[in-house]
Amino acid sequence: MTTRVLVLGDGTGGLVAANLLAKEARRRKVALQIKLIGNSPMHTYQPGMLFLPFQKPGYRTLADIQRETAQFVGAGVHYLVERITAIDTQARTVTTDKGSHEYDWLVLSLGCRTVLDAVDGLEQHWGKRAFGFYTPDSALRLAQALQEFKGGDLLIDVAEMPIKCPVAPIEFACLLDEFLTERGLRGKTNLTLVTPLTGAFTKPICNEMLTDMLAGKNVSVVPNASLASVTEKAIGCPDGKQVPYDMLVTIPPHEGSELIDEAGLGDGLGFGFTDKQTLKAVKAERVFLLGDNTNVPTSKAGSVAHFQAEVVVHNLLREIDGKPALPLADGHANCFIETGFGKAILIDFNYDIQPVPGRFPLPVLGPMSLLKETRTNHLGKLAFKPIYWNMLLPGRQIPLVGSRMSTAGKRMDVLQRH
Repeated sequence: MTTRVLVLGDGTGGLVAANLLAKEARRRKVALQIKLIGNSPMHTYQPGMLFLPFQKPGYRTLADIQRETAQFVGAGVHYLVERITAIDTQARTVTTDKGSHEYDWLVLSLGCRTVLDAVDGLEQHWGKRAFGFYTPDSALRLAQALQEFKGGDLLIDVAEMPIKCPVAPIEFACLLDEFLTERGLRGKTNLTLVTPLTGAFTKPICNEMLTDMLAGKNVSVVPNASLASVTEKAIGCPDGKQVPYDMLVTIPPHEGSELIDEAGLGDGLGFGFTDKQTLKAVKAERVFLLGDNTNVPTSKAGSVAHFQAEVVVHNLLREIDGKPALPLADGHANCFIETGFGKAILIDFNYDIQPVPGRFPLPVLGPMSLLKETRTNHLGKLAFKPIYWNMLLPGRQIPLVGSRMSTAGKRMDVLQRH
């Protein structure tokens, strides 16, 4: 008897989950009909949008970071480019602009999106005085604006949390410092990071390091400051604070999918209520969530979606076999943080353990250093692009990096002093 599985969303999480599920089903000889439904026939390598504004080699046009989604859909997965209009978890049906699909199990990987109209004045000034890099088009428009920039007050603003890739604003500040230095404009520019967080990052040890690093680059950090409004010359915070700017680069508020809320699965902002350890939907049976559309307390990043996909596939196949889902997800996140001038920091953490120093992925040998600025980490960041296209999306195992975080090689004693 064939079991019908629908995977909604053709971004990183959906592709990886569908491909892994098909491979594991063949290995176990489980009869599955897997449909992957999404509306993004061109797939974007999202980390590349960080480099587009600076026109780095290999990151100058959309062709450098986009490929046809269909070429990454593996054997045993039926890919449908359709616009999803409704999810009915009672009838176990999904409606699209081209018809209706029934399922036995459902996987939601619908991502999240930036919402300009959530901030007063932001949409009005978007692309003129205010810019961004969280979408391909906005990143290219920002590249043009940076070429025309001559100096002044340049603000990097995080409107509110959560956002995709929380370290990206920090990386942007570092790459901007390098860019302006090379153009002879750094001395003419005041760089400021405005954030709703208490510092540069959410985890204490890492926050201390990154905040100090930004200070060393003469980047001011304005903490505890959400974005309430944007005018032609200043941003406004909820407490009435005004921060002037000549150029604004902002990360707009993020929301999940309206489909999730309409299906009664979400928190009102489109993020699905998710059991953080099994990745099952809290408000429906036979539904799993992964990636940016969950409400679990970890980063909304590609590495997280990849690790979660392995857990979802394992637990979904257990349920098909009549067994309960296991609490296997630990919130594992792994991020390279570009710090400019050919160096980067690597962090590895989960729900319970914050980033600490050490070696990765092998103790002693590394070759990556954790919570340390190195050239090797920068090369690792650059190497991730071909790994993403050739290994991660097709559902191939990345050697030595598992879905659950390992403490091997980590300086766990550091936690006792904080």
